[in-house]
Amino acid sequence: MKAAIFYGKRSLKVEDVSLPTIKEGEILVKVEACGICGTDVHIFNGEEGSAKVTPPIILGHEFCGTVVETKSKLFNVGDKVSIDPNIYCGVCKFCRSGRPQLCENLTALGVNINGGFAQYAAVPEKQAIRFENIDFAEAALAEPLACCLHGLDRIKIFPTDKVLIIGFGPIGLIMLELVKMYGVDNIFGYEVDDFRKNVAKNYGVKDIVDEDCKEGSFDVVIECAGTKESIEMAFEKIGKGGRVLVFSVPSPLVATEICPFEMFRKEAQIFWSFVNPFTQKLAIELLQQGKINLKHVVTHKISLAQLPEALSKKFENQLKVIVQP
Repeated sequence: MKAAIFYGKRSLKVEDVSLPTIKEGEILVKVEACGICGTDVHIFNGEEGSAKVTPPIILGHEFCGTVVETKSKLFNVGDKVSIDPNIYCGVCKFCRSGRPQLCENLTALGVNINGGFAQYAAVPEKQAIRFENIDFAEAALAEPLACCLHGLDRIKIFPTDKVLIIGFGPIGLIMLELVKMYGVDNIFGYEVDDFRKNVAKNYGVKDIVDEDCKEGSFDVVIECAGTKESIEMAFEKIGKGGRVLVFSVPSPLVATEICPFEMFRKEAQIFWSFVNPFTQKLAIELLQQGKINLKHVVTHKISLAQLPEALSKKFENQLKVIVQP
């Protein structure tokens, strides 16, 4: 089969490799679609990340496909499956306390176990979720959608909230769809890229604000850009009693400044969010029921050969890129 092998910083080669051999309790999945995530970009660029990556390895954790071989009693050949990449140990103190996203032994398909930038992938049965009635490109977005669901569950969204979303890459646009689903009408955005501004306006943002932000303060600020400036803006724009969700994955080198007195005076709440505990199945159900439509988030569908170009963000007006191996 063909697979994109990551060998180290900015070194990725498409090669012929052996078909994965599955064990008892696993399925062999023909990968139909695999999304490129910001985490993939960080790894490709050799940046320190939240998980240990040991090359050579096949990256790609946002994937779905068709079961072509099974040693599982749960799945049959021909089933369409979405893959939850995050594998928890189940025995550490965090897993036992219902916080598996903080698992001390967390591993992930496409991060430190071979993933979806390949024609086929071996997947433990417990990581697969059967789906129908949605196309593969959309199903590949179930994992980032699940992560966003976890983030919004942490801060709680109410229909009466005045919300600011900072950054309209794929994650910001997914957040926009979810905030609308929760019944919020008063949604504002901040974005510097003209293409992304227009997409956000076309899909429900009331207005794009500038740095001076004449709209005043907000009940909820969702930060999705990952820069020093965007995170500090989130702290600045929150109003009294407000909630900030820093959802982006900033570089480990990014350091921000915060005025503790201002946060104290506002009694502001600041949240971070990590991966997708218990939310992947809900993400699939929302997509299947048409409660969430993310087709506009996908701007490019590419082959494995084009993967290095996409990881280097060389495509014009690039949002979510889907690899079709």
